Amino acid sequence: MSKRKRMSNSNIFIKLIKYTWRASPLTFSALVVASLLFSVLRYGEIVVLQSLFSNILEVVKGAPFDIMIKPILAILVILILNPVAEWLEFLAQGYFWRRGNGYMQSLYHDRINRMDLIDYEDVENYDDFKKASIGNQEAPNGIRVIVQILFLYVPFILITSIYLINIKPMLVLAIVLIFIPVFISELIRMSNNYDFEDKIANRRRRTEYFENCIVSKENFKETLINGSFNYFYNQFLNSNKKFSKAFVEVKNKLLKIAVVMRIINTLGYICVLALLVYYLYNGSISVGQFAAIYYSIEKITSMLKKLIENIGEALVGISSTSFLIRFLNEEKESEREGELSKEDDIVLKDVSFRYPNAKEKALSNINLTIKAGTSLAIVGENGSGKSTLTKIIMGLYNPSQGVVEYGKENIAKYSNSSKFSNISAVFQNFIKYKLPAEDNIRISHISSQEEIENASSKINLSFEDYKINNDTILSREFGGQELSGGQWQRIAIARGLYRPHDLIVLDEPTAAIDPIEEANVFSTFKNLSDDKTCIFVTHRLGSTQIADKIVVLENGKIVEEGTNQELIDLKGKYFDLLESQAKWYVR
Repeated sequence: MSKRKRMSNSNIFIKLIKYTWRASPLTFSALVVASLLFSVLRYGEIVVLQSLFSNILEVVKGAPFDIMIKPILAILVILILNPVAEWLEFLAQGYFWRRGNGYMQSLYHDRINRMDLIDYEDVENYDDFKKASIGNQEAPNGIRVIVQILFLYVPFILITSIYLINIKPMLVLAIVLIFIPVFISELIRMSNNYDFEDKIANRRRRTEYFENCIVSKENFKETLINGSFNYFYNQFLNSNKKFSKAFVEVKNKLLKIAVVMRIINTLGYICVLALLVYYLYNGSISVGQFAAIYYSIEKITSMLKKLIENIGEALVGISSTSFLIRFLNEEKESEREGELSKEDDIVLKDVSFRYPNAKEKALSNINLTIKAGTSLAIVGENGSGKSTLTKIIMGLYNPSQGVVEYGKENIAKYSNSSKFSNISAVFQNFIKYKLPAEDNIRISHISSQEEIENASSKINLSFEDYKINNDTILSREFGGQELSGGQWQRIAIARGLYRPHDLIVLDEPTAAIDPIEEANVFSTFKNLSDDKTCIFVTHRLGSTQIADKIVVLENGKIVEEGTNQELIDLKGKYFDLLESQAKWYVR
């Protein structure tokens, strides 16, 4: 993932409008109509009230009362239409947020689905991903506020300003003094909010992590046994203190700016009132106009206050949403869609790999050919690079140097859907889905109608033996049943077999079962994969003799390769590992 640059607010705004319109054109239009209706009604009140005040003065001077009927009827119409507009706006806002939120979430989740596994290994990229999740929550509300600014507040203020200009232009200049300072302070707030979120994302994650160590179900067992509550609690307090310190510094800075701007704002309001009194005193405006203008200025001031608050909310929303927008619009190299055969030889040429921010390479100059339809065992001590190599072979990671070819095709050029079709894998740290037992197997090929029993029977997995059925939720958290580690591993292995594959990878999935049973599982896989390519990683070398080929890794390099007997005869690293493990089984 390339490092993303900050986008301009105008670009973010344009993209948000586009996304929100796509989410629901009808809801978008309804909110626009409701906002315009409110704007017209607010201006209508000013015009009608001026007419009413003027007519009242005329009636006092002796004019017939009939001249009061029209403005009174107009006020009644406005009073009737106000709740209608409020109801329409309320519905439009609700649907607007739900539709917009749903659509932005779908875009966000789709983008996550297209991420590379290595993105989770890079701290900066992972922070950006977390910041994008904040923007995902803010986006619909931010764009709703912007729509109302454009179609409610701006039209009302423009029309009313024109109304005031026709009476006394100086009034509008005074109103500008009310608006500009607060608007500037909101712009500053937005910029500081962006910088704050950009810098604090990692600290926020650390704080959440320490809290999770205290309260999560997964961590509670060890926290309780080890008596480590106080340790994690202190870590949480210290991390939260640093987060709070940064937060307070930003807020103090913004508070000082807000005080200065509010003083200027108040001076502008005093100037408006002074001008009104002056114009009334010298006869430039009538008493009726004074009342109408004062009412209109009160309305404008009230609307400006809401506008500024909404602008602030929108700008803060945009600053958070900018993380999401830049995440969604990140440029990525074009990837090829199409069939990428898994029935041909797999060739690794001069492959090296380094994790983000790591000093040393995890793999160095790997050259390896895996013949189609054969089985390969990858062995080595902990940290030798076994799991990293399997991820490189499958295409979960792209090499830092070198290429991986399936049938002479560089897999790095292909999309994820092309790379992972007809590949199945069972990892040591497999997922225990809190789902029905059947779905825990079917999830590897959810669109298939094949019975799961076909995969389960191949490894002697029986739900009856576990005292569960297909619909049993595998979690007590949701009213179901928990399984043992070995039972869960059989579920995971059945999941791997259920997925259609020409290449299957087993990355130490049998750690929770005994060595004899592990050998049986690997033998089963080999028998089931006579015409398929099978790669398995294990730290128990007793199971590797069934493999057609064995590679031995040490410090990220292949130091030996051959058959089981060839490596024993070599009396090198493989032989030493085998001998050291054999001692554990001597009676």
